[in-house]
Amino acid sequence: MTTLDELASRARAAADDADAATRREAGRQVLDVLGCLASGASHPLARAWLPLVGEDPDGVALPGVPGRRRPEDAVEVGGVLAHLDELDPLHGPSAMASGAVVVPTVLALADGITGEQLARAVVAGYEAGAEASLRFGGPALYATGRWPTAVFGPLAAAAAAAVLLDLDEAGTTTALALASTSLGGLLSADVLGHGHYLLGGTAARAGLRAALGARAGLTASTTLLDGPGAVALGRVPDPPSGTGPHLAATGSKRWPCSRPLQSVLAALDELADRGVRPDDGDVVTVALPTAARAFVTATETPDDPTTAAASATVAVRGHALGRADDPGWFREVAAGLARGPRTGVQLTGSADLDAAFPARWGAHVEVRGATATCLVPPGHPDRPLSDDVLLARTAALTGSARDALAPWLDLDAVTDVGRLVGP
Repeated sequence: MTTLDELASRARAAADDADAATRREAGRQVLDVLGCLASGASHPLARAWLPLVGEDPDGVALPGVPGRRRPEDAVEVGGVLAHLDELDPLHGPSAMASGAVVVPTVLALADGITGEQLARAVVAGYEAGAEASLRFGGPALYATGRWPTAVFGPLAAAAAAAVLLDLDEAGTTTALALASTSLGGLLSADVLGHGHYLLGGTAARAGLRAALGARAGLTASTTLLDGPGAVALGRVPDPPSGTGPHLAATGSKRWPCSRPLQSVLAALDELADRGVRPDDGDVVTVALPTAARAFVTATETPDDPTTAAASATVAVRGHALGRADDPGWFREVAAGLARGPRTGVQLTGSADLDAAFPARWGAHVEVRGATATCLVPPGHPDRPLSDDVLLARTAALTGSARDALAPWLDLDAVTDVGRLVGP
C-alpha cells in the first residue's frame, strides 16, 4: 500500500470506529472553532480580505460569518477566519491545526446530515491530517520552512469531506491524492504576516475541491507522497504512528495567541499565584523549545494583530493587565491603542524543553529571580477546558445563548446539522 492508501484506510477506520466519547469530543472541537470563526470575522484582516471573496445568495453560510458563498469559497473563508486570532485547536505532536480546515469544510456540507455523521467526518479529517504530518516529521517541518497545517491541511479537509460525500475507500484515496497535488505551505522566516493566515483557507478549499473532484471521477497518482512528496519534504515517510484517534490528542487553547505562548501564560499564572507579577522595568526571561521559537517574537510594536498574537512581549503585558484572554488586547496593541506595563521579554532556549518537544510544548519563565515551568497548559488534552468554559467562551465570541450552543456537545442527538448551523 502507498502512504496515501494507508492514510485513507486509517481515516475511514477512525471515523467508523469512533465511539460515543470520541464523537462527543468532535462536537467540542466544532464548538471551539465556532467561536474562532466568529472572532475571526471581526478581525482587521478579515475586514480587508472578505470583500475580495465573492458572495452567492444561493450559497452556504458559516455560523458567525456574514454572507453566503459557494461551498469552496465558504470553506476558504472559514479556514482563514478560524486561525486569525490563534485561538483554534492544535494537535501538538503533529503541529496540525486541523480544526481550522476541517470544521469549516464539514459545516459547509452540513445540510441534511446527522450530527453523528458530522462527528465521524471530523474524526476522519483530524486523523488524516495529523497522521500525514507525523509521517513527515510533524513540528520538524518548521525547520524546513514549512507550516504543517498548510502542507497537510488539504488532506485533512479532503478526508472529512469524503465521509460526508459518501466516498468509498478508493474514492477517499483519490481525494487525498488530488489534495496532495497542492503540497506547499512555506512558513515565514521573520514575521508570519497575512500570507500565513491565508494558507489555512487555501488548504481547506483545496481539500474540498479534491473530494468533489474524486466524486466526479478525477484521478491522481497515489504515490505522490512516497515519490515527489518525499523529495519535496526532504525525507521518506515514517512508518504508521501509534494507535489513534488523533482527535483525542488535540487540545484547545486557553488564550488567543500562538501555541508556545500558552505555556508561557500558564507559567505566569503560577507566578501570580505566588505573588510575583512583572512590572515596569522588569525583563521577563522566557525559554521555549527551539522549534517553537520559529514563530514567536519579542517585538513591542507589532505591525498588525497577527504579529501581536505571536509576540511574547504583548502576551506578557496583557497578562499583567488581566487581558491576555481577550482578542481585543492584541488588536489594540497592534493599532497603537494600548501598551501595558513597560515590561521587556528575553527569549531563550532550554535543552530539557527541546527534549520534551513535541509531546510537550513547554516553557520556563523567570521574573525577578522567581521561576515557573509549564509543560501542560490549560486546554492540553491532559488538562482539557471544561464544557462550561467552552460554552461560555463561544457564547461570548458569537453573541449566542449558551442553550443554543449546547447541542454541539451532544451531536448524536442532532438529526439535521443544517438546522443547527442556520442560527
